[in-house]
Amino acid sequence: VSFVSLALLSFASVRADVTGGNGNNCSCGYYDASTKELFTDSIIVYFNETSGLPLPDFQEESYSNNYEKDWNAIYRQGADPKNLQLNEKGSLDFHLQPSSDVHLVVGSGMHTVRKDIQYGSFRSLIKSPPQRIGGSAMSMMLQYNDTESTELSVMNTDAANEAWIGTFVSGEFPTRNLGMNYTDLSHNASANHNYTTLANSATNGSVDAWDYTEYRIDWTKEYINFYIGGNCTRTVLHKDNKGMPSVPAPFYLKHWSTGNKYSMEGPPKRESVASVAWVRMFFNSSTMSVEQHTEFVSRCPLTDACSMDDITIRGSTPHDEAATKKWEQASHKSIRRMPALWISVICIAFSSLLLLHAFLRRAPWRKELASASHGHGQPSAEPAVPEVASSNDTLASGGTTPAQKSSFDFGVKREEDDMAIEQIGPSRQPSIYSASSMYGGQSSQTASVKWDSRATTPRATTPYSASSSHFNTTREHIPLPDSHQNRIAEYQKSPGMVSEKTLEVHESAADRAEGKIPMSTVTESALPAPRMTVHPPRQRIDYLAGLVAICAILVTVMHFGLSYVPAIVIPGAPLHHKSEYWAQKIVSPFILNQMWLGVFFTTSTRFLVAKYLKSGNLKDIAQNAVRRTPRLMIPVSTVVLFEYFVIDCGATKFLEYTPSISWSTWPYVARFPTFGHYISEVLELIYLIPNAVPQITFNYCTGVLWTIAVQLQGSWLVLLGVVVVYEMKTAWKRFCYYAFVVVNHWYAQSWGSYLWLGLMLADLDVTYKWRPWLYSRAYAYYPLLLLCWTSVALGFSSNVIPNWTDFNFATYENNIHPDVPSGEPLARTDNAGYPAYYVPRLNGLLFAVGMQAIVEISPAVQWLLSRKAFLLVFPHIFTIYLLHGLVFWSWGSWLMVLLASRGFNYGINVAIVGISSYAVLFLSLPIVTPIIEALGKDITQQVWLSASEKNPPRRRTLFPFPDDLLSKR
Repeated sequence: VSFVSLALLSFASVRADVTGGNGNNCSCGYYDASTKELFTDSIIVYFNETSGLPLPDFQEESYSNNYEKDWNAIYRQGADPKNLQLNEKGSLDFHLQPSSDVHLVVGSGMHTVRKDIQYGSFRSLIKSPPQRIGGSAMSMMLQYNDTESTELSVMNTDAANEAWIGTFVSGEFPTRNLGMNYTDLSHNASANHNYTTLANSATNGSVDAWDYTEYRIDWTKEYINFYIGGNCTRTVLHKDNKGMPSVPAPFYLKHWSTGNKYSMEGPPKRESVASVAWVRMFFNSSTMSVEQHTEFVSRCPLTDACSMDDITIRGSTPHDEAATKKWEQASHKSIRRMPALWISVICIAFSSLLLLHAFLRRAPWRKELASASHGHGQPSAEPAVPEVASSNDTLASGGTTPAQKSSFDFGVKREEDDMAIEQIGPSRQPSIYSASSMYGGQSSQTASVKWDSRATTPRATTPYSASSSHFNTTREHIPLPDSHQNRIAEYQKSPGMVSEKTLEVHESAADRAEGKIPMSTVTESALPAPRMTVHPPRQRIDYLAGLVAICAILVTVMHFGLSYVPAIVIPGAPLHHKSEYWAQKIVSPFILNQMWLGVFFTTSTRFLVAKYLKSGNLKDIAQNAVRRTPRLMIPVSTVVLFEYFVIDCGATKFLEYTPSISWSTWPYVARFPTFGHYISEVLELIYLIPNAVPQITFNYCTGVLWTIAVQLQGSWLVLLGVVVVYEMKTAWKRFCYYAFVVVNHWYAQSWGSYLWLGLMLADLDVTYKWRPWLYSRAYAYYPLLLLCWTSVALGFSSNVIPNWTDFNFATYENNIHPDVPSGEPLARTDNAGYPAYYVPRLNGLLFAVGMQAIVEISPAVQWLLSRKAFLLVFPHIFTIYLLHGLVFWSWGSWLMVLLASRGFNYGINVAIVGISSYAVLFLSLPIVTPIIEALGKDITQQVWLSASEKNPPRRRTLFPFPDDLLSKR
């Protein structure tokens, strides 16, 4: 007997265990006359005919999840077979227990032993969980994995009027348009229009979803239909959804709750019970061979099939061991891909080695060696001049810090960085000399050739003696500090080196005959050449740098708390430990709130307006206007592109599991749907007017980029405002104007109030020199200092008071402001209540201006903020701002899920995640910050130079030589 014959004999014997009302064994399958669908197998269970549990065709579930994959699930699922009980009414009760202290909700469930179910019609008579007991879901579903799933869930929710039945495919987000509300079903007299139900529809054709109701899922290769009480409420077509489930899966019935506020809500406060009266399933088996299908079609006409509407059918189709195995995708690995893979690996390795070699050859420490030995190890005859420190280096504690980089740059001028906090020093004087380092200072391009631009054609310089030179040169004067002048004088006396202001070029008859350009004198203005700039020492205001560094760190701590310990930031959030409650009461009002963010906006105005307030030169306004957008947006768009890549690679895939561990639904990020969305959202960020929230916040880790829109739009406000203020020469008029615009911006809920107060503080310092005036008048200094501390205390108090009383100042203040669409006070509209995080608040304004004023006038606070620890962080604040969310939500989420799966206590888990996340963040700063600075500051300098300087005049390729110079050789 052949194998195929044995298979056919066994298939025929399978049908003998299923019987219909007319004695038909249903060996020719089951037919639905309304849908014209035929299926081969069945599982039919009436629980009033069941003697007890367990059932032969179902397996009871017993599990306790360590985490859930759900952005909004703050509770974990569990199941216990003891929660499945037959009741006296002939139904199977699915019990669900209240949540435990660790947010574990133990429910009940069972699934088919068979896992070969592929397409079919699945029907069940279900009674909803009861009203007013807390939200849960009684679900019937087919699920292979997260994307291959089909679900119908009966959800009572916390409020009875919001109870609904949801129908979802492939893990869809549970929006209400994907289901039907209980109330709508009870008012809709259209039941039984699609097919005849077996039980429980009202006489008027409506459905009472609180009572036993028949639910049905029809799953075929072309469509999925969901039925509620006879009504087809949703259809999903394969032609519209190519990701529609298609692989074999088991069938589940379960009563569960994860506290998802968008679906079932809950969990219940006391035991909740849902019931199932019967289950009728007609389906195809994925294990049926092609030969069996062929035999079935040839043997069975449709007339011999049993009707799916026949309520007398009993029994289930027997199955073999293969039907209980989980389906696996066939492997299609091809050996032909291996050569391409190895070629790619070799190319990547070779490229990496070349990049590493270039990095080692051009590493910063090699510049120091090169400066110590000019000309590849040959001793230099030029005297050395001490270099001047950069704004990012600290020489001494407190006060201000001079720069330490070379004052002489090759090719481009060094401009002040508009992200740096610096004092206003002397104006810069451009040098007319070439890029040769005439005082021993190293060029910005260490390996470049030194050029003499004074001859007709620029050429490399050599230490000519006076006798060997064709030119009688004298050094022209440039204004420099005395120490530099002395060194220049010494340098001019050195043997073999002389200079001149202009170069005399002797024209010969031969030159004239060959067509060369006659030039008696060539000056730098006539012949463009590489330029260099002499800079005085640049001063950074260390105490403001320290203040900004503290604000940056506190913002990251708040974001970490919102992501993984929400109870220390959000009042009423679920507690892991009692200490979180006291941290929220005592610590959070002072350091874990939005107020520290306002300091960024007030301090940002200083470097935008200080130079103009000092000089009144509109070129300073133009410079900041041109530089501001590329300075911020080039690094931002680059980091966003990098996050787009790593998110698409799955770096944040574990973040979706963390809400059930941390009990925080705050973290959320999604990849851009297309590259076009990335471009669109970056452009939106540039032009968006606050207080609108940019779309990019949903595609970027922690969503901090909404502040970029505030900074950019605030820049135009400040740059225009300072021009107006500068023209007001009378002090009382200036400050009345400040008061007028601040009040108006506050009433309009605009961040401009922060920026105007920052401008006022910069004006007091630069124009009115208020600090020396205050220091000499104790009667004015101490009352002002007390007023500033009072302003800071008022800002803090509005955060403290709601923790201990029912009065919330932020809510009260928000309701005063006007509603833009209607013009009514917000208190009279639906937008009344606590303000959103992106809306400015009065307490934050009081804190920001009070804190910055204290820092400006208090020597004790200045000394504290000038400590080296803060100054080491300051150069990296933009990197910390852009990168901390990615570290928290990639490394942090992965580690949290890993430790949770290993059974770690949550306190230990979050401590390890926090320490390691900050370690990863700070270790990455020395690598990422130079890239951020190169993208931001260096490119921005080039943008400003191209906008402010004329290009050199265009010359012929061989100028000043004749065109036939090479052809005549």
